[in-house]
Amino acid sequence: MYKCIIPFLLIIIYLSVSSTAQPPADKHTFSLEECIQYAEAYNYSLQSAALNVSSSEISLKSAKEHIAPSVSASASQGFSANNYQKSVSWNGGYGINAGMSLFNGLSNYNAIQQSKLAVEQSQLEVEKNRNNIRISIIQAFLAVMMNEDLLEYQQKVVVSSREQMQQGAQQFQVGQILESDYKMLQAQYISDSLNVNNTRLNIQNNFLSLKQLLSIEPSREISIIKPDSATLFKNLEMPSLEEMMNNAQSYLPELKISENDITDANYNVKIQRANYYPSLSLSAGVSTGYNNSNQTENDPWGTQLWHGLGENVGLNLSIPIYQRSDVRHNVQQAQLRVQQAELNNMEIKNQINRELQQYYIDVLSAQNNYSVAEAQKDAYEANFNAYSFKFKYGSITAVDLIQQQTNFLNQLNKYMQAKYTYVLERKILDVMMGKEVKL
Repeated sequence: MYKCIIPFLLIIIYLSVSSTAQPPADKHTFSLEECIQYAEAYNYSLQSAALNVSSSEISLKSAKEHIAPSVSASASQGFSANNYQKSVSWNGGYGINAGMSLFNGLSNYNAIQQSKLAVEQSQLEVEKNRNNIRISIIQAFLAVMMNEDLLEYQQKVVVSSREQMQQGAQQFQVGQILESDYKMLQAQYISDSLNVNNTRLNIQNNFLSLKQLLSIEPSREISIIKPDSATLFKNLEMPSLEEMMNNAQSYLPELKISENDITDANYNVKIQRANYYPSLSLSAGVSTGYNNSNQTENDPWGTQLWHGLGENVGLNLSIPIYQRSDVRHNVQQAQLRVQQAELNNMEIKNQINRELQQYYIDVLSAQNNYSVAEAQKDAYEANFNAYSFKFKYGSITAVDLIQQQTNFLNQLNKYMQAKYTYVLERKILDVMMGKEVKL
């Protein structure tokens, strides 16, 4: 029965390991939330940071196991010959020894606590790296969205430019406009077509950046799921400054890492101070041996081992008397590191609080810039449509039309930048508050 079960279990283990080791190849469409989840599972940088956590966990296990007794075995085997006396002898010795520290100024205990803190620190570093990856993914994802939205506008402009060029050709043939006006319409159509091609290239570059963050092969085709504008701005409600500050201060890994540095430095002081105290250890051992020679009558090997069997138990006390002030100096150095960690913590807190408040103001400013840019974009678009209508009926020249189109395209670019800058900074605010990022 067990022989049948074992191969089945091995197959399950192999499949589970294979599924977690490689990213799924059939995934090709991502929302922002799915991008972040995918990167957290497969991003190479985050996987590397996770290895540091595993390393610190191994160090913690090692620190805990230092409390347990140490056991060692020894064996020796010898052979000697004396040609003058024509004697040959064999001898051997065997032993098992154990030792255990009973008291060392709580150094082992503090080392364990310090190792636990190191595990937490490595986990916080992973979270810090994860936040950086999240922000980079948001930037790349929104860059794709912005250029895809811009492409839609540009394609509409190209259609309009083509119609204007065709209309200009008819007007030029009947003498309603000059050849120079017709050539300007041709040049504008070519320029608008190039804008479309350049935007498509920008989208390809944006996808390459996104693939790199997701640790996806560059040749693999992916697409994104874009929310509509109503859904997008529904999730952009601004928290109060107080709410943002409280959430960020209780979440940001940088602050916790700085606070833990103080705790770690204090543990180091305790470990150094342990050298002031006596240390007490327990040792025990069992040993035996034998010696055979051709010159004497020897007891059997087993009898010699039994008769030579001996045990020993001992307590070892070590009392520090004079250590050339090394311990005192080490303690003083450790205390200075505590003070330095406290100063660093205060500096980091002040810096982060200042940056949080400034960033909050920047988000509000980005929100205002977006509102203004949207109104201006709508106005310039309406004005461009009006001039297109006038040109259709010959009321204005090609120069006037192209000028209004240029104004509209410039304002359109400003609008796109303002819109997605606001979305980006608002979503980064969610990352800083430790909230789920979604569009």
